[in-house]
Order: sequence, then structure tokens, then C-alpha cells
Amino acid sequence: MVACRRKAIGGATAQPPPPARLPPWPLVSLHPVLLRTVGVLLALGFVATPTSLLAEVRTDARGTRIAEPAPAPPSRWQAERDALDQAFRSHLSTATTPRERWIEATWGDADPWVRADALADVRRRVPDETLYIASLAIACLAPLQPLPAACDGVDRLADWALRDADNGVPTLLLADRARRRNNGAAMVAYLGEAATRLRFDDYADRAAWLVWEAIRDLPGAASPAARVELANDYIRAHPSYAAQRIASLCRAPAPMPDPAGAACLVAGHALAGRAATWALRSAGAHLAERSSDAGTRTAAQQQVSMVQRRAFECTEAGQAIVARLQAADAATRAGAVGQWETRLREQARFGEATTCAAG
Repeated sequence: MVACRRKAIGGATAQPPPPARLPPWPLVSLHPVLLRTVGVLLALGFVATPTSLLAEVRTDARGTRIAEPAPAPPSRWQAERDALDQAFRSHLSTATTPRERWIEATWGDADPWVRADALADVRRRVPDETLYIASLAIACLAPLQPLPAACDGVDRLADWALRDADNGVPTLLLADRARRRNNGAAMVAYLGEAATRLRFDDYADRAAWLVWEAIRDLPGAASPAARVELANDYIRAHPSYAAQRIASLCRAPAPMPDPAGAACLVAGHALAGRAATWALRSAGAHLAERSSDAGTRTAAQQQVSMVQRRAFECTEAGQAIVARLQAADAATRAGAVGQWETRLREQARFGEATTCAAG
């Protein structure tokens, strides 16, 4: 009976936005920068699969070759990591802390109504954690009928925008929602508001840190290297929802006529220059590029190339750390774990792009 009532608007069983589940097969462990870069390139339609991404070669605006790294060999920690994953899943199924409940709701297999209710409970228990406010807002964007109790009567996206007033990401999601409702005037207004915001953060870096804390602190004898690799797997399974939605803005006609075209261009440049993550900066650079005209297209294309180049440079630096997890020397592995954790902590504090720029 419940299954018959719980339909997405349009008749299909409700799914989007889905939980970011771990795939059933082992993943190659990579640094979070590469994993998030894979996610944004997939979201923006550059490649069909991670494998094709790793095989692709690109050049920037100056003709410099940008080659994606080849797949890593099988990890020496594979068996230990798989056992740790099972222990972590079991732990999440019975844990009651807000952090673990949030991870289970975000990465687990719960239906979207149960997920929204769980995220609302976490939001009530830790009202000042902006990541939880954002997670509930995104869960409530799913086109569900009937609405989850947590989403009915409260506009969770507007609530996020109000409580996170200097952050342009929820305002861009409001613009996308206006676009989907065919409200062009509201879309333009929200794009203009977003362009004035001081920062753009979907809290992906904060989310990665919470996942790492939970895996790092899980009881058991699993090695730190295996814990780092498992955390990477979870991060890979959680691409940026905001970047995916921003990729739908300002597409037809391209470029859009003013005032929409001008608003799209300015918002794209702001996002490309001030976003916390490379996924969001890439989404912004492409938003500006498709909103440009003959007079601004060259600069917009150069911005896309610059963002891609810096993202891959950041990836290469991270991979050098991850590669040392396979070292035979225990001290080398311990140093890599410490450096990886420090980098992740700094990203949670300052954002991925700023952390990479600082070295």
C-alpha cells in the first residue's frame, strides 16, 4: 500500500537525489581531489565512465598537454579494506550518534522518505551544523509524492539560504528550482543574488572529513592505510549534487538573451573564482562559458582551461601522497597517512581549492 502511494511526480518511483552508495565491487583507492574531479567531469558530461576519463588526454588554452593519471595497481590493503568496510556498515546500522546517522542516511540504501526523516532528526539534534542543514535541503528537493514529513510545510532550501546567508550555493539551487518551474524572472533574480555572495560551498569537504573521522575512529585493528583507502572509496561515491544541478542552468538558448544571459555569465564567473571545491569551480567556469558571447568567449574558455589545469595539478600532488600508502616501509606509510589527514583537515577548514593553492 505504501509502495503504491510513494511515487515521484511524473509516475516513476521516486529516486533523485539518490543516496551515494558504495558500489558492490572494490574500488581503486585514489586521493579525494581526483575522486571529486572524476565526479564533476562525469556530472558535466565530459566522460562516460571513470575508466574513459583516465584514458583521456586534453590540452589547455595554451596547448599544454593535460593527461589524466593511469589506473593504480591493486592495493596491498584490499582484503583489509573490504573487511573494514563490512565492519563500518555494520556499525552504521546500529549507531545512533548524529554523525553516524547522517552518514547512514547519505550513503545508505534507505528510501528517500526514510532518508529525509533521518536527516531531519540529525538537523534537530545538531542545529548549528550547516552540513546537516544543507543535506536536508538537498534531500527535500527530490520530487516525491507525498512529501516526506520533514519537507512538508517547510521550504528547506530557502531555510538553508537564509541560515547560510553569505553562501551562494543554496541561492544557485533556488535559481535552478525557479528554472524548473519556468519562472525566468525569479531565476535571474537568484542568479544576481548568488553573484554577490562571498563564498560558494556545498560542504563536500566538511562531509569528507566527517566520513574520515568515523572510519578513523572505528574500533578494530585495521591499519591506518586501509582506513584512508576506505574513506577515499566513500568520497568517490558522493559526487556534488550542487555541481550537477548548476550544470543545468542557462543552457537554452545558448547564450541566453539578456538579462538572463548577463546574470548567468556573472554568476558563473563568481562561482569559478570563489567556490570551495574544484567540482563547483568547474561548474561555474562552464556556466560562464556557455553564457558568453563572441566578445567574452575567449576569456571564458581560458577560465575553463585554467580551472581544469589547476584541478589536475592538485590531483597529482594528492596522488603522490596516496602512492606512499603502498610502501613497504612502515614509517613511510605512517607519514603518508598523516599528510593525507592534514590535507583533508585543511580542506574542511578552508576549502579544497584554497588548500591546493597554498601547497
